[in-house]
Amino acid sequence: MEGRPPPGPMSPGSWRPADERPSFFAHALTMSARFGSSPWPADDLPDEPPRPSGLFISSTVMDGIRSHHSEPHSDSDTVEEAARLLQALAEAPAPELMSGLHDRLAESEALAVADDLLDELARRRLREDRLRAIGRDLAEYGTRREATKIGIALVGACGDERDRDLLLLLGSLEEFTLYAVVALLRSQPDGHRAVYELARRVGGWGRIHAVERLHDCDDPEIKDWVLREGWRNSIMDEYLAPIAATTGGLYAALLVPAPDDGLVTAAGGVLATLVQGESGPSTGISGYADAVPALSRFAELAAGREATLGLVNNVLTIRAYLRDGDPGWPRKDVRALRHRYDRLAARDDWRAIVLAGLAEPGTGTFRAALSAAERLALPAIPQVIAHLRAEPGDNYCWYTALRIADAAQAAQVVETALELLPVDDLATGPGTDQGFGPEYEAELLLETVVDGLGSRPGLGLPLIRAALRNRVVRLRWCALRALAAWPAMPDEVLGWIREAADAEPDPDLREELRALAATGTGRKRRVSG
Repeated sequence: MEGRPPPGPMSPGSWRPADERPSFFAHALTMSARFGSSPWPADDLPDEPPRPSGLFISSTVMDGIRSHHSEPHSDSDTVEEAARLLQALAEAPAPELMSGLHDRLAESEALAVADDLLDELARRRLREDRLRAIGRDLAEYGTRREATKIGIALVGACGDERDRDLLLLLGSLEEFTLYAVVALLRSQPDGHRAVYELARRVGGWGRIHAVERLHDCDDPEIKDWVLREGWRNSIMDEYLAPIAATTGGLYAALLVPAPDDGLVTAAGGVLATLVQGESGPSTGISGYADAVPALSRFAELAAGREATLGLVNNVLTIRAYLRDGDPGWPRKDVRALRHRYDRLAARDDWRAIVLAGLAEPGTGTFRAALSAAERLALPAIPQVIAHLRAEPGDNYCWYTALRIADAAQAAQVVETALELLPVDDLATGPGTDQGFGPEYEAELLLETVVDGLGSRPGLGLPLIRAALRNRVVRLRWCALRALAAWPAMPDEVLGWIREAADAEPDPDLREELRALAATGTGRKRRVSG
């Protein structure tokens, strides 16, 4: 990797896990050989369990959610037993004890064990060289992810610069990035540089874990990378945009005499994401101390830039917040900013770039053009229909079409849906499916269209009837909500609702369908499935 030989096993030992799975170390070496140091594509890990039908949340995602959105919890029983085994191994290495440690840790959640275990080991004052060797064994030969995570944590607590390549390699698997990042910071003399190196190798939760731990970095190269691209990730950019603004030195970077286009583009993305983050998982624009001068300077720089769809959408996102949000800034500052952003949004050349994007249906930039067109109140329905004919699976465009269409245009959108969606095939009969996964793509598209029919009384009846007869519970709830929003409905539809109620396997939905059929109008107290 990067001109260095890959890390080799440090302690050959006689211990190996009892199962015959390949180790994560071997898996990571294979991925490195295939894809280098760039973010690796998603790939099942050697111990991946069979995936259940329905909603599936990977342990990588669960670690990310738990570490950000729930109170830390501990597993004292595992901590005590693991500490006992580690103490015995530090005093007299034995393969059977290593197997017992590996298998016991495999049954735990590393997030609930790692910190308390390291504290307990420090209290027991065990030999660090032996703990490092045990950690290396778990990290190099482990075949169960939770045990391997604890091995990485041990290496971080007791290791040194010799362990850098091992931590970078395993950390490139996003399942282990959180643990590798903490281990690099603890064990490496240049911890921020090591984390920076790892951050560029991952793109999802791993990127979030890594960049969050660069928040107090003052290395100019790292700060520039965080601002320009490091905050982007495949989960939610809102997690890292505040770090891009603060650690990345957003406002100071914009004050240089002639910032390059890449910097201005990145700054616009950060500011727009901070605006969106007001209701997101991190601090938003109102928590950014330099927000007002940064927004003012960005508007000044944007005015002198050639229009692009990205620039236009970022400006429009900020403009919408200035018009409708409440950041708590002085009124004179808000008025001045509104004036600047309104002037940008009114520019003819900016509107021209949006219309040019709408004129290319089926392209990757069409959605960006449609987003801008909606906020600029530019006509777009003919172009949207043309795009949907080329890309019928574009859920965003179905959603937007019904939201921006007038009555006549909404009828055209519905006609297009009846033509492009497999409506008859979706009336399969009610089931208990939750509708998660790629095999439910058609149901998701139908749900999007039906959801938009609640404000269109009498429109799209064949679509609603198919939804009432679909296998996915959530889609049938969606049809009910749409019908319940209508002031009245034809007798024919009341008959469909009665039929649906008689066949409905979900008791709550069955009750609501019968109530709607009895009254002919929706009940406000529920209809929320």
